[in-house]
Amino acid sequence: MSIEILFYTQLGSIVAFIVALFVLYRVLVSQKDATIQLLKEKAGFLEQKLSHAEKQKPDALAKSLSERVDSLNQEIERLSRDKDTNQSTIAKKECELDLIKREADDLSRQISNARELMSEYFCPHCKAPMAERSYHSESVEYNGRDVDIDHEYVVFECGLTLHDGTESNSCKKT
Repeated sequence: MSIEILFYTQLGSIVAFIVALFVLYRVLVSQKDATIQLLKEKAGFLEQKLSHAEKQKPDALAKSLSERVDSLNQEIERLSRDKDTNQSTIAKKECELDLIKREADDLSRQISNARELMSEYFCPHCKAPMAERSYHSESVEYNGRDVDIDHEYVVFECGLTLHDGTESNSCKKT
């Protein structure tokens, strides 16, 4: 072996040692940075928990509840002042409601009466409208006297035909 080979191998091993030393240094530094970052995050979390715990002290809770009680008392006072105004408005509205209910009852009675009056103009079976209504007079002799008799003839659109209230043709829709 020559001296040159020994020199280059020693030089190569020194360079390899220095490279390994720098790589090891970078790994240790990055681990140290990661540990520092983790410790910072833990410290931030603990600070948040501490501030939350301080807000939840019995004194802070009592103050918060006291403020809510005060605001509710003020609201009750305001509503009680408006009570008289609201009661008069409610009384007026109740009177209006009673009037409207009476009008609605009258209207429903009128509708019921109208239905009763109109029932003769519709077929009693299928409610088809009346198509024709006519009256015919007939003079007959009864016990030596002339008597006039009126006959009613009614036809509905469904085909029902009535002669003096008696069916001569039946309803075709039923």
